[in-house]
This record gives sequence, structure tokens and C-alpha cells, in this order.
Amino acid sequence: MSNSQTITTLELDELAHITGGAAATTDSQVKLRQLASQYCPATYDKFKSAPQITRPMGERCLDEAGLGMFKGRLDAYFPKR
Repeated sequence: MSNSQTITTLELDELAHITGGAAATTDSQVKLRQLASQYCPATYDKFKSAPQITRPMGERCLDEAGLGMFKGRLDAYFPKR
């Protein structure tokens, strides 16, 4: 068994099928957006039309609102490797 990694080239049309961001479920996105609208309204207003929440968006919200309850949720959605 080898530990080497194989790099696979993706075609542009294949990239459209790659998903990611804060949880893949719509429910998780909705809950995070509701929290953001309450605790970091400036960040929410800037990114409210974004198709998916990303970690940089979450970090910006944390900067605006303070860590509070967002820290645990952010780590759950974006596990540190």
C-alpha cells in the first residue's frame, strides 16, 4: 500500500458539482443566517445574497459580534484539520 497521493484534473463542468461551505444543508444555512442577522448585522447585510456561507464570512461575523455562541458552531461547520 502506498501513501502517495494522486492528483486528478477536473474539467470546468465538474466544478459546478462541488459543494462546500457551512454545512451542506439548507437548514444549517438558514439558522446561521438568522443568527448573523441578529448578532452581526453589517456582515449579514454585506453577504445576505451570497449563495453559501464560508468560513471567512463567519470570521468576519465573529469580529463584528465577538466570539460568543458562534465559535462552537463555526468550528462544527468548518473543522480544523
